[in-house]
Amino acid sequence: MATTTRRNNQEQLFHIDARRFPNRVKLDDRTRRIGLAGVAAARAKLAAQAARRAEAETETYRPRRAA
Repeated sequence: MATTTRRNNQEQLFHIDARRFPNRVKLDDRTRRIGLAGVAAARAKLAAQAARRAEAETETYRPRRAA
């Protein structure tokens, strides 16, 4: 089973007032939607993997009957 380690120095994202950024670094709506769709797809993929992992861990071992 693969494990992940948690880091104590995790960075947290936070909202910054968009008026403080120059226009050249602002995302347009299309780019923002594409980015959010990519994030949603990645989260769905991770959730599916976690569900498969949880299902595999909860399955019980049943020995085959002798023929």
